[in-house]
Amino acid sequence: MRRLLVLMSVGVGLAMGAWLGVRAVEARRFREDLARARAEFGAQRFATARKRLVRLAERRPGDGEVELLRGECERRLGHPDAALAAWGRVPDGTEQAAPAALASGRMALGLGRLRLAEARLLRASRAGGDVADEAWRLLDVLYWLTGRRDEQRAVLRARAEREADPSKTLRELWSIDRDPYPVVGITAALAKARRSTPGDDLVWLASADLAIRTGRFDEAGAWLDRCERARPDDPAVWRARLEWAKGVGRPEEVRRAAAHLPAPALPRATMLATRVWLAARDGDRQAERSALEALLALEPANDAALERLADLAAQAGEPGKVAELRRRKAAMDAVVDRYRRLIQLPEKAPHAAELARTAEEIGRWFDARTWWALAARRDASAVGEARAAITRLAARNEAVRPTGGRTLADLLGPGLTGGRPTDSGPHDPVIPTFVDEAAARGLVYRFDHGPSEEHQLPETMSGGVAVLDFDGDGWLDIYALQGGPFPPRESPPPFGDRLFRNRGDGRFLDVTAASGLAALPGGYGHGVAVGDFDNDGRPDLFVTRWRSYALYRNLGGGRFEDATARAGLGGDRDWPTSAAWADFDDDGDLDLYVCHYLKWDAENPTLCEYPERSKPGYMHCDPLAFPALPDHLFRNEGGRFIDVSAEAGLVDRDGRGLGVVADDLDDDGKVDLFVANDLSANLFYRNLGGFRFTEQAMEAGLAASGQGGYLAGMGTARGDFDGDGRLDLAVTNFHNEATTLYHDHGGGLFSDRSADAGLAVATRQFLGFGVAALDANNDGRLDLVQANGHVSDFSPAFPYEMTAQLLLGDATGRFRDASRRAGPPWQVPRLGRGLAVGDMDNDGRMDVLVVGQGAPLALLVNQPTPAAGRFLTLALEGVASNRDGVGARVTVSAGGRDRVAARFGGGSYLSASDPRLHFGLGAERRVDRVEVRWPSGRRDTYEGLTAGTGYRLREGDPTPEPLAGFAGDPAGP
Repeated sequence: MRRLLVLMSVGVGLAMGAWLGVRAVEARRFREDLARARAEFGAQRFATARKRLVRLAERRPGDGEVELLRGECERRLGHPDAALAAWGRVPDGTEQAAPAALASGRMALGLGRLRLAEARLLRASRAGGDVADEAWRLLDVLYWLTGRRDEQRAVLRARAEREADPSKTLRELWSIDRDPYPVVGITAALAKARRSTPGDDLVWLASADLAIRTGRFDEAGAWLDRCERARPDDPAVWRARLEWAKGVGRPEEVRRAAAHLPAPALPRATMLATRVWLAARDGDRQAERSALEALLALEPANDAALERLADLAAQAGEPGKVAELRRRKAAMDAVVDRYRRLIQLPEKAPHAAELARTAEEIGRWFDARTWWALAARRDASAVGEARAAITRLAARNEAVRPTGGRTLADLLGPGLTGGRPTDSGPHDPVIPTFVDEAAARGLVYRFDHGPSEEHQLPETMSGGVAVLDFDGDGWLDIYALQGGPFPPRESPPPFGDRLFRNRGDGRFLDVTAASGLAALPGGYGHGVAVGDFDNDGRPDLFVTRWRSYALYRNLGGGRFEDATARAGLGGDRDWPTSAAWADFDDDGDLDLYVCHYLKWDAENPTLCEYPERSKPGYMHCDPLAFPALPDHLFRNEGGRFIDVSAEAGLVDRDGRGLGVVADDLDDDGKVDLFVANDLSANLFYRNLGGFRFTEQAMEAGLAASGQGGYLAGMGTARGDFDGDGRLDLAVTNFHNEATTLYHDHGGGLFSDRSADAGLAVATRQFLGFGVAALDANNDGRLDLVQANGHVSDFSPAFPYEMTAQLLLGDATGRFRDASRRAGPPWQVPRLGRGLAVGDMDNDGRMDVLVVGQGAPLALLVNQPTPAAGRFLTLALEGVASNRDGVGARVTVSAGGRDRVAARFGGGSYLSASDPRLHFGLGAERRVDRVEVRWPSGRRDTYEGLTAGTGYRLREGDPTPEPLAGFAGDPAGP
């Protein structure tokens, strides 16, 4: 028995040894094959390596090394699904699990499979080391793409705390709120993602965020509905719902979202901003002020809060408080600008202490603490100050997050309801349709801006147009400027502008030669202004060109003469841009204001490369890199113009003027000036009388936008956009800055209401130039049209050519972008510059002219719309006042409503619009009363005018005269 047991034991041992031997051989062969696969992979024989790895996976399923390498082979072979599957088979707990999760997360993000990407990257982030760092970097991108800014900030702050030099990460934190959002690139990426993974709810969330940012709130709401059904407890969905609800004015949705947002995870600023929003819609000014002050204690550089407080103070009749807040905002804007300049330095660490002080001053508490820590590590002399600051900031951080409630709704409390929704259907405006009929009507013209490889700055800024009735037949004609090679190669340059006569039958005829203009010296054209400077009843032309002015006097009979030298306007004029005619001294004739831009050496131009040479060639240069040129004011002395800029008190050391409006901005009966400047403070010259002015833009709230800092002001528009009887100002700005709407409180006080009016969202993704107010659908509410186009080609991240916009005003005082539904011309990308509006066919519907660089002139003709309203057109003729009536204020009363307009000078960008005043009347057939307040101070009234036609109103004459060119149909158009 013992022998049997011994034999059995020996047999088992031999069998075990044989088995172990076989396993050892198998293991050795497996390692050898895996080594061969790695060698094949290293030799880029990916298909061969993949075949070997497939066999190895069959021999040893779930091997982490095999599946990690197999996934990389599939990726290199262009098989993303197979790669993701391979990496997904790597077992948890293995050495390869984290690299596989990182690789699959990176690929899923690139494919737009955002939900999978987040799951895999979060898994990789738990590994530590370089893998975790890269996973967090990619999660930062994912959170940015899906609009989860709070989570993105948390990622970046955690990274900054781990880094020896967090300069780059702190720059990224700054860019979250400041850098432009690449709409074109994101739109394309999300469209691809939706095709690839239509059921990915994070792609839906990202689509909702994009739609909110671009003002497509109906689309955003639909995406959020899907997200809510898929992930009803996801705070990211409810945060997006909160922003959507504010955008569409839905207080009940704000409160519903607030009930789903956990308070501990929210920044205190979110709670305070929501309180502000609800209080504003309740009309509870005290609660709104209290929340705004608390918000400013937390965020001292919150320009929107400062601007809103100034707005409330103006409404309450507290000019002293308004002035204090304006000064406070201007000072904070300067600090923010200093921080912006510092954080854009290539080497930031040597300036850590200065960055820390500035960050603390503007309320970037985390950034300040991190900069102080860096300063202490780098500079022994800064240690004491840094330690004191870090202790101070740690104490302050106690107030960063809200306390006292489980959800945001708990923190808001029951007192603020937000009132009723503001986006209900009856406010939807009638959308008119436009057709580009320029070519069909004989407007054969293309603006040549002389593009060159140097991309000289003047090339990017040119292109104006004007409408005028030069022959007095009642039909608007067109004067189109021309550029040509830059700098001009001939001396003097040939005349390239074009004058098109409106024949009154829907066609235009080029009469440049017949008018005598073609025989005159030309030049590289920028802007044009129309005004009857000699009061003979015929409109004259003032043209700004590179280094020259031109004044063309209308002789009548369809002829013009060059009056430039005789009028004292000859000689070298550096770089003029827009201009405005107005009677600034009330002597009955038109004076002239001319904007000037900056010093540019066209013969030895400065060349500016794209950032980090991201594109070949050159881009447009930063205007701040060049000295500004002062604007000029000329007094008309019997047809000769005297430069009185210095005597008048015009202080314009850093202006870079591009757009101008001349009108009574403070309701004292004297014509003032507003100038839109590029990247410096706008100017408001208050007319003191006696041809003396004082600059008060900062005090008036016109120097900068409510969002902070000096913007790249381009074009200007003037009109009563909210129907309160006071005329507001709109200014187009650079990409990511949005068009600014300055609300007129009266008495020379304004406040930025761009966000409340819907302009901030609608225009932020555009770079605006020409702009004008008009009533496109004759509903009695003013609309805006805007020409857009970039100055440098950053595509595909941002569009270069851009579509023009039609922004319709509704009964709530908000604008809605109707461009997509208003006809094909609004879908044509252009390098839009000049824009003018006018009723070109006297049918009571306002038409639009748009100049695109390197493109044909566009004439957008307003088509008949059954639901549109009636109109009234008025032409003014001054007698004691200047003949054009510039400076007059007109009030039209019909159907219990007053509509107010002004005959102002300037407007738009390098362009001049219809000198007649057009009023939409809605359904009204008759006008109860018209009152004209003339520049002379005289007031004339007219009663019982008929809708659907035009009248000429002559100062002092009680009888309106039918306006030539109008049918006078009492039923309207």
